[in-house]
Amino acid sequence: MRLSDAPLIAKGLPLHGLEHASEHICGKVHSVEIRYHPLFEKWLAELAQADEEIFGEVMALLTALEVHGRDLDDEALEESHPVVTSRYDMHALRRTPPSVAAPYATGPPVLRILYAFCRTTSRQDVAVVLLGGDKTTLGHSWYPVNIAEAGHRLDQFCRRHTDLSAIVKRGDR
Repeated sequence: MRLSDAPLIAKGLPLHGLEHASEHICGKVHSVEIRYHPLFEKWLAELAQADEEIFGEVMALLTALEVHGRDLDDEALEESHPVVTSRYDMHALRRTPPSVAAPYATGPPVLRILYAFCRTTSRQDVAVVLLGGDKTTLGHSWYPVNIAEAGHRLDQFCRRHTDLSAIVKRGDR
């Protein structure tokens, strides 16, 4: 079950054929499969223990990614932006500034969640969530080391999950 399935299940709709049910209710389905790097899952579990409200906002951002996929990078939405310095098709979910998914995220922590799009052997896009962190004290200096770490995690993840290939946006690979 995906996070976005919960409202449909609560309405008594069966899980099988869920995409068809979603289309019937909401129109076109934009969903993307999401996979999580184990170190991101650990960070997320620690966040859940530390602050339930911020954890809820992060979960809302992850759900928005699952529902909207690549459309989440629309400049009007504010939830996500491309990471232009990465060689991969990498993006950052943003807890702040406030957005549709996290409307009350007006102050610290200034969380960023780095994810990258990969392709499966059947040519489907998959978002791999790699790393989360707080850039409140470091500002833009947070990005270089964490983008490098996210790239390393993506390489590692794709080696372990041979059905995935990282999408390289520039350079030879």
